[in-house]
Order: sequence, then structure tokens, then C-alpha cells
Amino acid sequence: MRSLLLILFLLFSVFLFAEGTLFVGLEGSTPPTFISDMEGFPNINWNTHFSMDVSGAAATPDGLIYLCEGAFTTHLYQASLELDPQMICTIANDMSALAYGRDTLWGYSNYASPLGIYSIDTTTGATELALATGSYRFFALDYNPADDLFYGYTEYGTSGLYSINIDSGEMILLTGSIPATNGQGRGMAVGDNTVFLTATRGDDGIPYFAYDISQGVGGTWVEFPNPYPAYHSTGGAAWIAAPDIDVSITGLVAASDFPTLGLSECLVSLTGQTSYETSTDENGIFQFPEVLQNDTYALEISHDGYETHTEVITVEIDDISLSLITLNELAFPAENVVATETVQYSEVTVSWDAPQPDERQLENYTVYIFLESFSGNPEVWQLLATVTETQYIDQAWADLTPALWQYAVIAQYTNGITAEAAFSNPLEKTVTGNNDDCLSVTNEKIYPNPCNPSTTFSYFLPQAARVEINIYNLKGQLINTLFTGEQTAGKHKLIWSGNDVDHKPQSSGIYFLNLKINGTSAYEGRILLLK
Repeated sequence: MRSLLLILFLLFSVFLFAEGTLFVGLEGSTPPTFISDMEGFPNINWNTHFSMDVSGAAATPDGLIYLCEGAFTTHLYQASLELDPQMICTIANDMSALAYGRDTLWGYSNYASPLGIYSIDTTTGATELALATGSYRFFALDYNPADDLFYGYTEYGTSGLYSINIDSGEMILLTGSIPATNGQGRGMAVGDNTVFLTATRGDDGIPYFAYDISQGVGGTWVEFPNPYPAYHSTGGAAWIAAPDIDVSITGLVAASDFPTLGLSECLVSLTGQTSYETSTDENGIFQFPEVLQNDTYALEISHDGYETHTEVITVEIDDISLSLITLNELAFPAENVVATETVQYSEVTVSWDAPQPDERQLENYTVYIFLESFSGNPEVWQLLATVTETQYIDQAWADLTPALWQYAVIAQYTNGITAEAAFSNPLEKTVTGNNDDCLSVTNEKIYPNPCNPSTTFSYFLPQAARVEINIYNLKGQLINTLFTGEQTAGKHKLIWSGNDVDHKPQSSGIYFLNLKINGTSAYEGRILLLK
């Protein structure tokens, strides 16, 4: 089903090739050039343009026209439909035809050794052989971006129209010579997946010819008007693609809980210099068919019950396909989490309300405990339980050291969706036990603190007692027991060397020292270990 969605989307995203302008010129004493918007092809009209001796021509996708003139010494010019030609360099080899593709200007040289297609450095005029063509002489040449092939016409050897793979050197004869007096064609432009053969030699009103590349091998030529019916000459042609004033942006939206189905009725908006708004159809597809070029837009896709998708899109000159965008289910957190010490010193009940609204499929809740000061550090929280009901009884409360503790409840949904943590009220754990057995220590001190790597703990016992001193990490795990046994009244001190019970050095971080007197927690201090 997911594959079908993508196939439908790809079919939806296909658009026709842009319209364009055909430019033609001839060699001679600065004859006029002509242009046509090709409307009504093959019954087209021509308009005169600037005058220039043109032996070869080619155009870039953004409308820059390269022109060459001269025989044996070839001068290279730049022009456009709006600007007259300006010379930029002299090409190292004579060029009989020009082509533009793969971000490179190419030319066919009939006099260089070897004969072939050369790349041209438009800054210096330097050339480099790309493909030797042997006995084939392509006085007419151009490149087709639709299939990444060059096309050439020759009246030498087996004459006709050829496709040329410049990487492999493969040349395929598509069709034979044009049906003209001498079958010669010295100018070519490829546009709209069509070869336009111009500069057909002869002074008897020979027309121009076009070949639809989609015909493959064995197709036929179609005539169209020649603006130079009385000229017997060579020349060049170029296809100038119509600039895209607007681009199309398309996308496909699915939901995380139904990833193989398109999500309909999503609100989709683009906000930039101009704002646009649409909705996804029954297949989850959306389209903005006409978006202004050269701007940055904020894309936002929203639907009830799902997280809003946002991203920034930079629109240049090409259509944009955003493909598949998945909206994640909204995960609502638990509410009203309350922690209550239901059995003094030994038991806490944590309760909460189910998420509202409960639009997702809830699987369970995870319950955590941590020191209140570490509520923002979930990596040190201790997992207590995973439950399906809305209450948990913490019977390990009795073993916790005196401090301010807090609980968090996280709602877990299907498809791995997790809600934000919902926090309880902070709850203070106090000293427990019979007051007759409780003693307090005085003059307690941990120094140095921070330590590297050892620290000393000094304290005063008002009377003899059974003492236990432990070191814990942030997760509440026992690291080391510094002392356990009977101690007399008076001053005492112990040294922690930063090791665990197995004498392994511990990493830098926060640790807790807990002192129990007669089994009751009497003091807890924080130690910062630095290395």
C-alpha cells in the first residue's frame, strides 16, 4: 500500500517540459538573426533579432546564449534574448557547431586533430577533446537535458540524425537525411525533447526540419518555415527555455499510526513574500502549483491529534517534490501527579489522572524517582516501575536517605510515542526511627569539596553509638561503605579516596555521603569529585 501511495504521488508530480524560444542565425556579412516562440508549430512565425555572423549557437538553461563566428579563427560571444552579443574570448580550435549541457559549453571541430566534440573554457577559450568522432562530421550539434545525450546531424558516410553518448562513444542512427535537395543541415537546437534542424543548405526555398525524439529509431521529419529561404549557407541555432516564473511544490503526508495511508484534510500553508494555503486530498497529497521563485518559505502542516510539521523551504527555479512527510501522533501527558507519604517514613503513594483528551492508544506509564534538584536531568532518574493503572505505591521509600525527593510519570503510547514527563510535588524524607535511639552529629564537615581525588569527613558523636557511613552515586546506587561498627563519643574522621568497594577509581561527578546512627539516617552530604 505504501508503494502504491508513492507511485500515485510520482505520477501526480509529472509536468510537461517548459515552452521556449528558437534562435537561428547564418554565416555571412552580419545577416539578421531570427527568433520564434514556436506557437502553433509547425506553422510558426519568425521575428528579426540582432544582426551577427553566426556559425554556431547554444543556450544555457537560464537563457544565456553563446555564439561563435568566423572560420578557422573562432570568436566566442555571449548574448541573450534581451542583450546584444559581447565577445568574451577566442576559441583555440575552429568550431563548426556549439552545444551546452552538464554545465559545460561544447563544440564540434571539423579541423582539429582529431575531429570530435571538445569542451570549451568560456574564460580562456582553451579546448579539450571529449569524444573523437572518426569519420562522422557533426556540423550540427546540441545536447538534450531530458536524456543526457548529444544529438548530431551529418551528411557524410551514413547520413542522418544520430544520438551520441559522450561517455561511451555510442552513436545511434535515429533517422536518415532530411528530404531536401542536398540533405545538408548545419545548425541544430534541441528543446522540448525535439531536434530542430536549421541552416538547411540550398537557395530553392528548402524548409527547416524537426524530429520528435520520442519516436525513437525510424521516425519521420516534420517541416517548418525557414526564415532564410534564399540563402545558401551554414549557421547555428539555440533553444532558449522559457523561464519559470512560478514553481510547483508537492508533497505526500501520512500519519505515524497509519504510515501506509495518506492523511487527508491536513492544513498546509506556505508563508513567505507571498503566502499560500491548501489541504491534502484523500490520498494525502498536496500541491502548490504556482509559487513565486527566489524566496524562502515556512512550510507548516497541521491536523487535529498530530504534531505540527514545520520546515523552511528555499525556492529557486526548479519544481520541488517533498516526497513523504509523516506527522507524529500527539502524546498527551499524565495529569495531576500527587505524591503522599501514606505510611510515615516507609511508604509513598503516587497517583495521577489519565491524559486528557485520550486520543491515542495508551500502552502504560513509567514511574521515576529522583532528588528534587535533578528534575531537569532525566538521565539520572531511577526507574521504579512500569504500570497500566494510575497509581503506584513506593515501598522503597524507607530505604531512601533524608532529602527532598520527587516523582515523574511518563505516558507511553503505541508506535513508540512518548509523552512529556508529568511531575509530582516534592516530598521530604525525614529521619526515621525511635527518638530514644536517634542521635545527631555535630560539627560535621567534608573537606576539600570539590575533591581530587580524596576528601575527609569529620564529625562529633555526643555519645557512643553504632555508626554506618556509605557513599552513593546520583542514581542512589551504593558505591562504597567507609565504616560500619561501634564508635565512642567524641571527634571522628574518615577519608574517601574516590574509589568503590573494589578499590576502582570513580568518574568525576556528584556523590552523596550518608551517615546512620543506630540504623537511622542522621546526616547526608554532597561531594563533588573532580579529576
